[in-house]
Amino acid sequence: MSEISAVPTALPAAAAPHRILAITAIAGLSGFAGLGYEIVWSRMLAISLGHEIVAVLGVISALFAGIALGSLMPGRRIAGNPRPALWYAGLELAIGLWALALIPLHPLVGDLVPALMPIDAAPARQWLIAFALPFALLLPATLAMGATLPALEAVLARRFALGGVVGRVYAANTAGAVAGTLATTFLVIPTLGLSATLALCAALNFICAAAMWRCGGGMRDEPVARNKLASDSRAVVLAPLFVTGLLGIGYEVLTIRVVSQILENTIYTFAILLATYLLGTALGAAIHNRFARIRNADALTSTLVAVTSLACIAGAVVLAMSDVILDTLRNMLPPTMTGRLGAELGIAALAFLPPTVAMGALFTQLAQAASDRIGGVGAALAVNTFGAALAPILFGPVLVPLVGAKLGFILIAVAYVLALPNLRRPAVVASALISLAALALLLSPLSLRFVQIPPGGALVWHRDGVMAAVSVVRNRAGDQHLQVNNHFRMGGSASERSDHRQAHIPLLLHPDPKRALFLGLGTGATLSAAGDHPGLVTDGVELVPEVVESFPLFAGSAPQLGRNPDINIHVADARRFVRAPGERYDVIVADLYHPSVDGSGALYAREHFAAIRDRLAQDGVFCQWLPLHQLDIATLRVIVRTFLDVFPDSSAYLAQFSVETPLIALIGRRAPKTYPADWLQRRVTDHGLATRLAALDLKDELSLFGLYLAGTDELRAFAGPGRLNTDDQPLVTAEAPRVAYAMADTPGDRLVALLGALHPRPGEVVSDEDTNRRLAAYWKARDRYLEIGVRTLAMAGPRSVIANIAPQLVELVRISPDFDAAYLPVLAMARQLAARDPIAARGLLETLDRANPGRPEARRLLASLPPG
Repeated sequence: MSEISAVPTALPAAAAPHRILAITAIAGLSGFAGLGYEIVWSRMLAISLGHEIVAVLGVISALFAGIALGSLMPGRRIAGNPRPALWYAGLELAIGLWALALIPLHPLVGDLVPALMPIDAAPARQWLIAFALPFALLLPATLAMGATLPALEAVLARRFALGGVVGRVYAANTAGAVAGTLATTFLVIPTLGLSATLALCAALNFICAAAMWRCGGGMRDEPVARNKLASDSRAVVLAPLFVTGLLGIGYEVLTIRVVSQILENTIYTFAILLATYLLGTALGAAIHNRFARIRNADALTSTLVAVTSLACIAGAVVLAMSDVILDTLRNMLPPTMTGRLGAELGIAALAFLPPTVAMGALFTQLAQAASDRIGGVGAALAVNTFGAALAPILFGPVLVPLVGAKLGFILIAVAYVLALPNLRRPAVVASALISLAALALLLSPLSLRFVQIPPGGALVWHRDGVMAAVSVVRNRAGDQHLQVNNHFRMGGSASERSDHRQAHIPLLLHPDPKRALFLGLGTGATLSAAGDHPGLVTDGVELVPEVVESFPLFAGSAPQLGRNPDINIHVADARRFVRAPGERYDVIVADLYHPSVDGSGALYAREHFAAIRDRLAQDGVFCQWLPLHQLDIATLRVIVRTFLDVFPDSSAYLAQFSVETPLIALIGRRAPKTYPADWLQRRVTDHGLATRLAALDLKDELSLFGLYLAGTDELRAFAGPGRLNTDDQPLVTAEAPRVAYAMADTPGDRLVALLGALHPRPGEVVSDEDTNRRLAAYWKARDRYLEIGVRTLAMAGPRSVIANIAPQLVELVRISPDFDAAYLPVLAMARQLAARDPIAARGLLETLDRANPGRPEARRLLASLPPG
């Protein structure tokens, strides 16, 4: 029996090599476009689905599933068609046209997601949509992608008889994919945006179509006969390809999940990891192509299986030491963004290259054997990519939370035994080596869990979730803090004061809030503080389920959670939550999103701000907190400019007077507002709330409005002209990593620069003339106080601090008698000084009393000192 497969008509001997070279170049360009699509589609769907990891897993699975179907169904028909080059050109056109169609279609899909994935939907439903939606949306393009490799095989079928073409085409396609990953991420998206990047990739598809047409689109190829294997023999040939596809992508998913605990997790981190993975598989295919004429195919396959499995185990060992390796690389390289990216590339190379080179060679060996024995690479590609499509589903939401990364790597290594061709001696030896290595890793003390524990501290609690690893760590002093992916600190008992002020400040700016929404919860302390406001019904939204699980460990700073029936917690995505239909809110507060973390930039996008505006009540207030210690000034300008585009009447406030972790609030409302001189007396009528506010130094109008930084005009002048951060132009995602990788100035330096650029006008916030006069003095003292704080950080020794700082603080008291932040520290310094130098303490207190004779504290302490 025979099966018909397409073979090109004979070409002149001198022409064939040129044609093969041209088609290899076409494969490279097609790979460039394909990975460009993967990067862009992941960005776009992350906006709709709610998280970068979820979108990446969904897009990877959708790509592989569509490619598998394409290579299996249309690919088989195309392989038997007499004009495969013409078909290939049509497939490239189809890919490009659907990519262009997705530009207007994607926003419509984003509107559909809240209906498909309601707020508080069960995890099973959320994951079903996360995988099903990308599959359906991308299917026309991915089907065409899957059919392109069988079409290429058919075009070069006569060359297949000599062996080596699968490896050559696969290597060229993957090398193009590496270039597409890096160029798209580092250059094209930051410059052009997502839609223009899709258009560029579509143009590459059109070029590939035209080039293939010229290479032979008008030529008619003759079919040749190939042996047809029995169905059971086909299964024996194809089963190892399914296994290697599943395990290869499973290794990628696990590795990315592990290194997310030590790397910066920016858009560039993912690109480097993906490019390194692809580079390794391309090198493996190229190496196999060079040495593919080894006669004993079974022995070669067994050797490659063993090498791949052992390389995966070695990769897990490297990952267990990756934090030490990363520190070493960073010390060796310059402290610049390029140097930091080089260190991440080093980790990626050590963890990915050895296993993926082996994977690439193994895939090429198995695919070439399938092509030779079955008659076409379409079926081989189909089963391999079906396995790859299942990997994100199996290893992402299932295996990582269930068994952890270490056991996951062991299962991958052992499962490679299923790809062995038979039970002869080479396979038995390979199986024994794999088993011994897996057992050694299982029994070793190596850990793939990374948690920074301070000296004298302890790990209190840890969970490995699908989206992140979440830990609660206690320091020597007994303070607990929340860590996400090891190095992103999300608050703790030591930051209780700041966390509570982040709730009270925006709530106090509304006359009578009845409903409030908090996006991003951290330890829950900010949400809990909202419960201090009587009658306020509050919704809190947190994306990572394990973060919500940690709330009982922070009951001291978040006592209202679980006790106050007016506080409702939702495990959901912030963007989807505000876009879903629901009630309007008087106050919406958005948490401190680390802007450089991949995916967080979308939470500063114009579209997100607009959706929040639409969920505000008529006199509603929106507060976006910004971590100035994680932002450079250029990125801050982009965020402010974008915010002002949605909220033309905006203002800015400080959270508190910190120079190490300065926090800035952008306050947006539908209409401008000024406040009366007795605003807080009118606003706060509950004694319990007033007591808690006083404990947070929010006792009167000056302590609240003294945090005011600027109004609309000043913010607009600071932001300047320029592009906005939008879903299509993700400027924050591209620019914010500069701080994560390398920053020359300190947070205090950036705060001082911001204060120098902003000049608040008293009449913008309070309508009373006397209060405005006091506010002007307060702001002047505040700005100088923060400048003093920045300079003081470099000073050492209590005596030098008191000698240098106390006179400056006394001067601030003269400027503004209301400025407690200067008066109270001088009192503390005098108490400290009294123990060793009572005369100096007396002189300091006398000076302070003269600076502000209206306060009794200095005189009382002075009276308690022995006569001088």
